[in-house]
Amino acid sequence: MMSKKVKCRKTDQPEAGPDQPSDSSESPIHTGRDEEPDPSNRAVLAAITALRDEVTRIKNDICSSIDARIQIIYTELKEELVTMKRETQKSITALEETTASQGKTITEIEKSASFHSDEVTTLRRQVTRLNSEVEKLTGKCEDLEGRSRRHNIRIIGVPEGAEGPRPRDFIAGLLQDALSLEDKPLIDRAHRTLRKKPDPHEPPRPFVLRLHYFHVLEDILRRASVAKQLHYGGKRIQIFPDYPPAVAKRRALFNRSRELLRNIPGVRYGLLYPARLLITYDGKQTSFTDPTKAEEYAEQLPVPGSSSSGQVS
Repeated sequence: MMSKKVKCRKTDQPEAGPDQPSDSSESPIHTGRDEEPDPSNRAVLAAITALRDEVTRIKNDICSSIDARIQIIYTELKEELVTMKRETQKSITALEETTASQGKTITEIEKSASFHSDEVTTLRRQVTRLNSEVEKLTGKCEDLEGRSRRHNIRIIGVPEGAEGPRPRDFIAGLLQDALSLEDKPLIDRAHRTLRKKPDPHEPPRPFVLRLHYFHVLEDILRRASVAKQLHYGGKRIQIFPDYPPAVAKRRALFNRSRELLRNIPGVRYGLLYPARLLITYDGKQTSFTDPTKAEEYAEQLPVPGSSSSGQVS
C-alpha cells in the first residue's frame, strides 16, 4: 500500500531569547485551507473506488447467480417432490385398497375356518362314533360267521381227486378209518375250498365239511388232537376247526408262543375262541390276547433239558 506524502509549509519563528522559554516541539501553522492530495494519490483512490465497485458488481452477480440457481433447484425439487407425493399417494391408495380387500378376505377366511373347524369337530365326533359302531358290527359279523362255522371242520392233505363223485361219503369213510370211529359221521355237506384247482406239484385244496351233530364234531377234534399224526393213503392229513379268516389269522400269531410252551413241563395251555391264549403254570392262570406279551411270558419260564407238557385244546 502506498503511503501518503504530505508537504507542510515552514514558517519563520523568532529565536528564543534568553528571556523567553524555549519549546522543543514545533507547532504547525495552518493556513486555513484543506490540503488536497497530489495526482498520484488521486489515482490510487480512483483505483480503489473502481476496485470496490468491481467487487460489489461481482458480488452482486455471484449473489444473483446463486439466487437464480437456488430458485431453479428449488423449482426442480418442488416439482420432484410434488411428483413423488402424487406417486406415493397413488401407491398408498392402492395399498389401502389392497389392505382393505385382504382384510375382507381374511375376515371371510376366519369365518370359513371357524365354520369348518366346527364342521371338523362334528365330523370327528361322527367318525369316532362310526368307528365304534364299525368295530361293534365287525365283531358281531365275525361272531356270526364263527357261529355259522361251529359245525364245520377243515381237513388238509387229502390228495386231489381222491374223493371221486361223492365227496360226502368219501369224507365220512375217511374220518371213520383215520380216527377209528364206530360209525360213519353224519355229514350235511363236504367240498373243497373254492379256489382254482392246483397243479400236480402244488399242495391239494383243503376239504371243508359240515357235521350234522356238534357232539360228533367235538369227538372228531378230540381224537385228532390225541392222535397227533393222521395218515390216509400214505399221506399225512390234518384236521382243524373251520374258523373265519380274521380269527384264523389272529390265532396263528400265537404259534410261536405255543411252540415255546410245548417244551416246558408242568405247563397247561389252550387257545380259546376267538384268540385268547390261556396258560396255567404252578397253579396260576394267565391269559393273553397280545401274542408279543405271550411270547415274552413263555421265554421267562424255565426250560429243562428234557421235559413234557400237557395241552388243553
